[in-house]
Amino acid sequence: MSSSYVLRYFPLRARAEPIRFLLLASGESFSEETPNWPADKDQQPLGQLPVLIEKDADGSEFVLTESQAIEKYLAEKLNLLVKTGLKDTARENQLRAQLNDVINLLFNYIYGSESAREETHEQFKKQAELLVKYHEKVLAENGSNGHYFGNKTTYVDICLYTFLAVIRQPNDASIPNCTDFFTESKAPGINKVFQAVQNDPIAAAYIAKYE
Repeated sequence: MSSSYVLRYFPLRARAEPIRFLLLASGESFSEETPNWPADKDQQPLGQLPVLIEKDADGSEFVLTESQAIEKYLAEKLNLLVKTGLKDTARENQLRAQLNDVINLLFNYIYGSESAREETHEQFKKQAELLVKYHEKVLAENGSNGHYFGNKTTYVDICLYTFLAVIRQPNDASIPNCTDFFTESKAPGINKVFQAVQNDPIAAAYIAKYE
C-alpha cells in the first residue's frame, strides 16, 4: 500500500530541503502545510518544524519530528543509507551533522540577532573552511568519483546537494560571499558530488519543481 505525506514547514528553502528532495524522489503523494507561526507552535511536537505526517491507506498516521530523523526515515525507505558496516554508518551520520553545523550558522546570520552577525560570520567562515578541507579528504579517499560512499548516490550525497542548493540561492540577507568557500576551484570533490546527484535520475523531480 502506498502512503501519502504532509510536510509542515515554512515556505523557505532551508532545513527541509533534503526532506523535500527525498519525498519527490519517492514518487509518493505529498503536500506541504505552512502553520500560522507562532500561533500554531504549541500544536507541533516539541513546538518546532519540520514535521512529517505519513498517512497510510487504513487511515493511520505516523507523525515524526526532528529534520535528520525524518531524512533518515525517508532515505531508509529508498534504500539510500550506507549498508557497509557500523563505521561507515557512523561516518555517514558525522558528515551529515557537519553540513548542518555550517548551514545552521547561515540561518543564524539571516534570522538571528543583528548584533551577533559579525561573530556568526566569523564562525561561518571558520566552519566552512574546516568542512571543505575534511570533506575533500573523505571524497578523495573514496576515489574522487562524485560520491561519499561507493559508486552510487546515497543519503549524504543528497544532503550535500541540497546544502549547496540552499547556500547558492539568491538572498540579499545572506552572509556576504558565502558561496566562495564552495567554488569548483576550492572544493572540486564537493562540486563533483553536486554534479553527480544533479545528473542522477533520482534528482529529476526535485530539479523540475525547485530549480
